[in-house]
Amino acid sequence: MAPVDDEARRIFRLAGEDPLRAYEIVERQLAVLVLRTQVLLSLSGIVITVTGFSGRTIAQSGDVARMFIASGIVMVLLAAGVAIRGVLRLRWLTQELTEDPIATLTRALALRDQKSRALAIALVLFVMGFSLYVVAIAQLLWNARP
Repeated sequence: MAPVDDEARRIFRLAGEDPLRAYEIVERQLAVLVLRTQVLLSLSGIVITVTGFSGRTIAQSGDVARMFIASGIVMVLLAAGVAIRGVLRLRWLTQELTEDPIATLTRALALRDQKSRALAIALVLFVMGFSLYVVAIAQLLWNARP
């Protein structure tokens, strides 16, 4: 038996074998993923906006800074794309409904796991991109003339 099947059975028992309560547990988990994705997208928007205002100044501080800020902003955009496509792409949980509540939960949990993996990848890309971005800012500060 697959781990997701076991989890579906445990959730069903936890919900008192009430299919609606079990369904709502998974629905809340999916809502958490969406909320965290929105935070990631907000942070990505801030990075992009700041780049619009100060990116040129950072890039003018040297070749290394230019390479890091360009690479960083591309990674942040890639993270946003993965988050949007992998987590925010619409797939209604009601599309997974079947007559068998365990089968429904199993399918819903598989969807949750798929979205969780996409968010994990997006977070890694964001941290990498943001790190490159910070190195570019450090280059600007390092090259500043007193």
